[in-house]
Amino acid sequence: MAKFIVHIGDGKCGSSAIQAALFDAQATLHQAGLAYTSHHRTSGNFCMGTLLGKSTRGNDVHQKAFARQTIAQLQAQLSTSDYIVISSEAFLTLGPEQVVTILQMITPDIERIDVIAYVRDPLGMYLSLAQQAIKASYRFPRPDTYARPLDQLLGQWQSCPKIDSVTVRIFDRKKLIGTNVVADVEQVLKTLTGKQGFHLEQINENSSLSAEQMVALQDYRRRFCHEIDGKSAPRSSRLIDFFTTMNEAGLVGTKPQLSPAAATLIVQGNADIIQRLNDRYGFTMECRAALSDEIPQNNNWAHISSILSEVRSDYVHHLKMLVPGFNPALENGNMEKALRSMHKLIEMEPKKKDAIERAATVYWNTEAIAGITSS
Repeated sequence: MAKFIVHIGDGKCGSSAIQAALFDAQATLHQAGLAYTSHHRTSGNFCMGTLLGKSTRGNDVHQKAFARQTIAQLQAQLSTSDYIVISSEAFLTLGPEQVVTILQMITPDIERIDVIAYVRDPLGMYLSLAQQAIKASYRFPRPDTYARPLDQLLGQWQSCPKIDSVTVRIFDRKKLIGTNVVADVEQVLKTLTGKQGFHLEQINENSSLSAEQMVALQDYRRRFCHEIDGKSAPRSSRLIDFFTTMNEAGLVGTKPQLSPAAATLIVQGNADIIQRLNDRYGFTMECRAALSDEIPQNNNWAHISSILSEVRSDYVHHLKMLVPGFNPALENGNMEKALRSMHKLIEMEPKKKDAIERAATVYWNTEAIAGITSS
């Protein structure tokens, strides 16, 4: 009979770092009696939801094939493993009954299911979700309607008779073992399985964008990817890679922070949820922010800049001048404006000169290779 350890998220709680660490440690995990596999280092087992008809931002046909491949690989390890480890940040909202259905595709003979979940404060969660949303859309959750019912979602898992245990941890460096989510999940795995003969490298998977990069990206999605909203697009993916590479020496631009008005709305909409989590799990989770006494009554919250406390227009301008579409001259091979803006960014961020130049060179070459007029 198979024993499962299922990491269910939540999203934006270090899932990519956990999945990358598990992926890199597959051999040593297997030696210790734990089987884990994934078709992609930082995607985990997200694709498995397609087997139940769930959609992804990518090609669902390909994702379904990856899911079947993963299941076959795990089935091949059943006889040599004491535990099967599965990880997807989508599992929390997918729900226990549906996830159990997925596990039964691996084997119907299940002895035990232990679940691991990470949760974070709603202010940090909302900002991360907003940034994630505009990577595949020009829309993002409104702060005046945002509420994430973590108490209800976790309650479904805890009340499900097919789940043997649910370990809930706070995604907060001050509260994580070793101040790192990978070190924390390693200890949880060792406690749940009793296995000690493995180690997970403490990876930090971080692709955060600056406030100005978020503004430029959302405008790009609105203007040039409007017809494929909600799905990944090659050109916007290349733009995200461009910004991520540019940030390798540190954020180019302003660190995103919620405006007092947006933060106030998030706190108001989630205070009761946080209180119930604190009462249920003995947490001391708090929502700390510079709150506002006045909230705009007619704000439609359509622009990502409306939720951010600071966005510098000069950064936004120079970032856009590096991007075909925003800068039509680039599409005609005229680099004058782009090079001038690149040098202006370097003047503002001199310590990041090498990263900015390298990112721009790779991006422009890639755009030329892919065809600037392609979608």
